[in-house]
Amino acid sequence: MQPRQPFRSVGDELAAVQARVSGILLTEQTMATALQLITSLASDTLEGSLGSGVTVVGVDGQPTTSAATEPTVDVLDRLQYELGEGPCLTAWASSTVVKSNDLSSEPRWPEWSRRAADIGMRSVLSAPMEAGGSSWGAVKVYSATPDSYDQRSEDLLRRFAGQAAIFVANVHTAQSTRQMSDGLRETLRNRGLIATARGMVMAKKGLDYERAYRQLVLYARQARLPLSDVAERMVASQGQPNPHQDQ
Repeated sequence: MQPRQPFRSVGDELAAVQARVSGILLTEQTMATALQLITSLASDTLEGSLGSGVTVVGVDGQPTTSAATEPTVDVLDRLQYELGEGPCLTAWASSTVVKSNDLSSEPRWPEWSRRAADIGMRSVLSAPMEAGGSSWGAVKVYSATPDSYDQRSEDLLRRFAGQAAIFVANVHTAQSTRQMSDGLRETLRNRGLIATARGMVMAKKGLDYERAYRQLVLYARQARLPLSDVAERMVASQGQPNPHQDQ
């Protein structure tokens, strides 16, 4: 385990982050720039991190990486979306901070963890990005060293993700146009449909949050439709996306 630097309180770390965010808010105007700055702050603040990224749910209901500090982060995130498993999806689906100390022996996401470890990644920490009663996605940091993140790291990223979510929401508001507002309304509508459909799958099949989400992803792949369309059909038909897809 790598040596820790002299202890500073979480409050000290957050004060520094908030000071930087306040300055950014006054000078940066675009969402793309804002998200890139958020990932840089996360990577810089949590020692030992090789990179950071932000996962958001788009208008189509699909998770995407909106910003990443390193190409490897984008690769790992895309692999999560492809497989329908991984720490960011779990953090977003369960609204909890998710941590793995050693991906080489992580059982929760067997395929993703194996492939992440194969390219040299060993630790991950992900926190849901929530503000105003809405979940915007998740912030995550990756490390090539086992046991990189401790309880203090979890607390820091949890609070940092909350600040980041507020920042993103504020940037949305500052830039709001009718087109953007329509897009946000559609995004929130799709998130609600996906959450409802996920609840139906959980109740029907007795699955947890993550497995229910993975089942929805499977339905969408089989139907070759956006996840939001599958969710809408499930809600309209009381939980059955397609009689030939129920497994």
